[in-house]
Amino acid sequence: MNKKGFTVIELVLVVSIISILLLMARPSIQVPLERSILETEAQKIAGDIRLTQQLAYTQGRDFHFEIDITERYYKIRPSNPFESSIKRETLDRRIKRITCNFAGIPGGSHSSLKRLTYTPTGIPSQTGTIELIMGSGIKKSIRVAVATGRVVIR
Repeated sequence: MNKKGFTVIELVLVVSIISILLLMARPSIQVPLERSILETEAQKIAGDIRLTQQLAYTQGRDFHFEIDITERYYKIRPSNPFESSIKRETLDRRIKRITCNFAGIPGGSHSSLKRLTYTPTGIPSQTGTIELIMGSGIKKSIRVAVATGRVVIR
């Protein structure tokens, strides 16, 4: 008798083998994915810090780059508290931890909110680093240089 098709045992065996191969490949896929997420987020933050500097310089007034390391967002806004934010971005939830050594907001009750201010000359109020860390431990740093305000990703 000539039957064309597969038995249930053959199908279960093939599905099992494919599942085992995918499970073994998962860790090797995870690290490049995390690196890609980190690179994307770091580029986004660095670009917006540069935008803050450019706005301060071209508009001739102070601008703030504020990042909330607990709520995982940042915003660009003028120093005048009555003006609305220019931009607000939420960071990827897959980032395990965010650290930042910029100064906190003076008199603020929000200790997780950090601020970098650019003056009309394009000079930052301070130097500092924002660090993005994934669950696997890989990380990216965005560093703002003193005096020039140059932004570097490492």
